[in-house]
Amino acid sequence: MKRKRYLWILFYAFAVLLPSIFYISDAINKQLGFLLILAGFFGTTAYSLFAFQFFLTSRPKIIDKQFGLDRIYRFHMFIAVAALVFAFTHKMIKGIYFSESFQTQLGDAALTIFIVISIFSVLMMVNKLFFKVKIVDILRKFLNNTLKIKHQYKVLIHNIFLIALVVLLFHILLASSVKTNLPLEITLITYFIVPLISYFNHKIIKVHFNKSKKYTVSEIINESENITTIKFKPKYGKVFQYMPGQFMYLRLYNPDIPRDEHPFTISSSPWHTDYVSVTVKQLGDFTNSLNKLKVGDDSYIDGPFGKFSYLKRPDHKKICFIAGGIGITPFLGMLRYMNSTDNGKDVILLWGARDLSEVICKKELDGYASKFENFKFVPVISGDKSYNGEKGYIDANLIKKYTADPLDYDFYLCGPPVMMEMMIKNLKSLGVPKDNVYFERFAI
Repeated sequence: MKRKRYLWILFYAFAVLLPSIFYISDAINKQLGFLLILAGFFGTTAYSLFAFQFFLTSRPKIIDKQFGLDRIYRFHMFIAVAALVFAFTHKMIKGIYFSESFQTQLGDAALTIFIVISIFSVLMMVNKLFFKVKIVDILRKFLNNTLKIKHQYKVLIHNIFLIALVVLLFHILLASSVKTNLPLEITLITYFIVPLISYFNHKIIKVHFNKSKKYTVSEIINESENITTIKFKPKYGKVFQYMPGQFMYLRLYNPDIPRDEHPFTISSSPWHTDYVSVTVKQLGDFTNSLNKLKVGDDSYIDGPFGKFSYLKRPDHKKICFIAGGIGITPFLGMLRYMNSTDNGKDVILLWGARDLSEVICKKELDGYASKFENFKFVPVISGDKSYNGEKGYIDANLIKKYTADPLDYDFYLCGPPVMMEMMIKNLKSLGVPKDNVYFERFAI
C-alpha cells in the first residue's frame, strides 16, 4: 500500500514539473538569463498546480483508495497556497523585464481571481481547526453571521476558479517562450483539457447520466427530536459495495431542499444490499431542511469514499471507538457489520453526548453488549448531573479506566473538531502511538 502511495506522489511530482522541464531545456538552449528561467519555472509550475486542482476535487476514487478523500482535500488546500506563492513570484520577477501588455493583464486578472477566491474559501469554507489564528477565527465568525451565505452559493463562488484557469491558459499560451516550444504548448493544453474533462464528468455527466447513482428515499426514521435516519434504495440494481465507516455524497431532489451535494457517513451495514442509510443531525441550512423530505423522493448518491474502517486493519484484535455526538454514525455502521459477521474482536464504544436523548439507537447498542461478551458500550453524559453512569467528558483517565492498557488498542475517533483535537492530545499523553489512532479530518 505504501509503495503505491509513493508511486502516486512521484507521478504527481513528475507531472507537475514536466512543463518546467520542457521550458528550462528550451530556455537554456536560447541562453536566457537565470532570473528569466526562474520566473518561467515558477509560472509553469503554478499553472500545473492550479490545473491539477480540478482533477483532485473531482473525487477520483483511484486516489481516494490510496490516501483518503480527507487527505486529498487538505492537500488541495495547501497546494492552492503553494500555487499562489509560485504565481506571485513569477509575476514579480517577470515585472522586472516586461512592461504591461494584454498578455500580462490576463495573468494579473487570473492571479487576482485566485487570490480573492482563496481568501473567501479560507474565511467562509475552511474548517477553523486548520487556521488557529484568533483574528482569522473572529473574522470568519463575523462574516458568516453577517453575510449568512448558504452552502450552495459558497460552492458556486468557489467554482469561479474555473474562469481563472481559462484566463490563465490564454495568458500562458500568449507567452513568446510557449509559442516557440511545441512540447510545452501541447503539455499545457493537455493539462487544461484532461482535468477539465474530469471535473465536468464529476459535476455533470455522473450526476445526470449514471443510473447506478440514482436512488429513492425508502424510509425516514426520526431517531430523536433533531436526528433522523434516512434509508435509500437503488432505482437500478443493488447498492454499491462499501466498507462500514465509509461515507458518501448525497444530493436530494426535493423542491424544498437545497440541491447541492453534502457528505454523510453511511450508518447502515454493507451486509444489507437492498438499501443504504445515513443518520443526520440538524446542524445547518441543508440538514435543517430535511424535515421536508418525503418517502419516494429521488436522490443522487456518489460513493463510497474514505479509509475510516476497521476492515482496513483486519489483524488488529482490540478496538476502542470514541464518538462525540453525531460522530457515532461510522461506528453504527461498523458495529452493525460486526453483529452480522461476529468477528470476535474486543470492542469498546465510548460515546460522549449532552444527554441521553442524543444517544440514539441505545436499545440496539445495549443489545449488542448483551449479545457479545467482548463488546462494551459506555455512554458519557455531560449535561445531566442526575444521570446514573459516566458523567462529564471523555478524557485520558476515562480511556485508561475502560481499556486497562491503552497501548493494546487501536483507537477510532469521530466527532466535532474540538473534541477530536482533545482526544488526539489525550491519547498522546497515554503514550498511544499515532499509527494506532485513526480518524478523518476534513478541511472544507
